[in-house]
Amino acid sequence: MTTMPVDNYPFRPHQEPARSIHDAFQREAGKRKERALDVWIAAELQALFAAAQLAAERHGLRMLSMDEIKSAERYARGSADYGSKWAYTVVDSMRRPAARSAA
Repeated sequence: MTTMPVDNYPFRPHQEPARSIHDAFQREAGKRKERALDVWIAAELQALFAAAQLAAERHGLRMLSMDEIKSAERYARGSADYGSKWAYTVVDSMRRPAARSAA
């Protein structure tokens, strides 16, 4: 995957909070060549998690768990617009109520 400057990426979301979350991914993805696979995967997950937490605070949305961030990433895999699909899926999850666990 070749990363483009964040502002020129054709799939970059136009509205917040998806844009900030997407941009966090793009910044981390730009470091892939200098990292081992397991390192860049962990770094990208952490970057999205941190960006989502900040976005939740700024926009009054639900904070997601790392498992929810990972689930959104799995959903986005294989998409031509992987980064934006991941960001939009995270934002959609933030707007939904938390899933209730069966007790």
